[in-house]
Amino acid sequence: METNEHKNAGDQIRIQTLGNRYLKGSKNLSPENTNNLRLKMMQEVDGIPVPLEMKLSAGDIVALAGDYYTKAGWWEQLQIPAKTGDGTQENERLLHTPVMQAETDAFKQAFDDLASPAVTKSAISRIFAIDGSRFIPSLLKQLIYAVTVKEYGAKLASNEDHFAPWSLRGYIVGHQSALDMAETAYYCHQIAEGKMSKEDKKIPQEIRDRLAKILQQIAIDPAKYKLVPESKEGKLTEKELFTELGHRFHAMAVARDLFAMHFYSDHFAGGHLSRMGEMRKLLPKEFGVLGSILVNTMHNEDNKDSVAVTNSFQPLSREQDMIKEDSQAYGDGTYFNHENDANANMLINGMDNSLGDIARLMKTGEKRESVEYGGLEFLPQINYKVSQPQPLLIQDPNDKKIYFRSDVKHIKMLSPNEYTETTKNPSLHGYQELTPTKAFWLVVKLWLFPFYYSPQVELSKKEQAKIRDVEQENESENRQTDVQQSKLSPNPIPQSESHLSMMGKWRKTTTSHSIAKQSFLAGPQKGNPEETISPENGAVYSQINH
Repeated sequence: METNEHKNAGDQIRIQTLGNRYLKGSKNLSPENTNNLRLKMMQEVDGIPVPLEMKLSAGDIVALAGDYYTKAGWWEQLQIPAKTGDGTQENERLLHTPVMQAETDAFKQAFDDLASPAVTKSAISRIFAIDGSRFIPSLLKQLIYAVTVKEYGAKLASNEDHFAPWSLRGYIVGHQSALDMAETAYYCHQIAEGKMSKEDKKIPQEIRDRLAKILQQIAIDPAKYKLVPESKEGKLTEKELFTELGHRFHAMAVARDLFAMHFYSDHFAGGHLSRMGEMRKLLPKEFGVLGSILVNTMHNEDNKDSVAVTNSFQPLSREQDMIKEDSQAYGDGTYFNHENDANANMLINGMDNSLGDIARLMKTGEKRESVEYGGLEFLPQINYKVSQPQPLLIQDPNDKKIYFRSDVKHIKMLSPNEYTETTKNPSLHGYQELTPTKAFWLVVKLWLFPFYYSPQVELSKKEQAKIRDVEQENESENRQTDVQQSKLSPNPIPQSESHLSMMGKWRKTTTSHSIAKQSFLAGPQKGNPEETISPENGAVYSQINH
């Protein structure tokens, strides 16, 4: 996804802030800019969150993470299972594999590049100004970033964490890091409220040891951690200290989850899903610059033409309560297209639901396991049970060689059986082995002569008829809606363009269902829903007044 797309989606996040003085906005579901979630960034000093001067919106963090502020190559520490040819099995291993300390440390280093006193508001404003300029060509923007953003070239060249399967594992690692912070915050508040003592055995030993060390460090130099009391007594009471620590750890938990949301949201772009997979590394390794160009070419093709997806990551314990959502995943530069509405709907709900895990932990102490993470309930996966467009490139599972689509101009829609057979043996289904010479000519055709070789999806007559039926149905529904509105209100209330442009797509989607409590599930709708924030877990849902 592009920078403005990340920011727009992130700024639609709404959570319960639980009275945390470092979290502002998000008072209700209003899409206005004034209600955007905003937070004060925290820098970790000796294991203690220390407030920075920087205040960012949720969208700022989602947009800046990974692309501009990160540690180049941190993804190399992510534990990615070996390819087996079974996507479902590979994803399950991604979710079940315990997070290693090396993964957590790498994520923290990436996060600390943003949560740093070296990051200034002017630098961030410059990034958004360059990205938003209509007069600077894309290539020139990259050159400007290379000069103005620290180590931008290395970050851009080593970006596998933006693509499946690394993006999914990156979310798992980042979300666990956020929940670890939230767990510490929970026990800080329990101690502050007198519900537990610092030595209570209900507190995990690791957290007890951490808090004991924190207290020792604060006693030696409270000013170092910005914990000098405002009162004349010269010392914070235990309640004041643990309340403050609880707010800080909670704010850092939210910030870390928002940082992970960059990789999570990339997983909603068609060109970032698993059709490319390991070829992202193999193509540059075997074909150099030409391989990198072909990686980008297939990425652009899948973003433009989309792939069919479904939310297959739903936890088994709650699967019977969930609705299977099938949609098309487009990608960079297409997030705002009407065709991508359903996919955008899933993204915004998924980010809210992920942050709901933090609010639930803060209120109840329940810390979910990785296979139960809230964001997984909405995460898309390529749906191999429906027709898919021919991919530009395929790696043969037998000889491990890479093959390209012989007819580069035309993209056929393959049935599930055809797709399976093609990926098993591409040389028998219209694909040629990619060699250095063929890679050169493929790049020449697609990049130097796009007016002739620009790929187009070929639809069967049956698919074309289906599209016409859908268009006619939508037109009929729109006419019916217009008639109903004219009967209800002869003088419609005008709405400003700015208000409409900020409305979350998932809140505008026409549906006969509302969003259900805690899980964002659809349930039969009666009357007009009153939008609220769930007091149980901080997740957004629509409350129905019967």
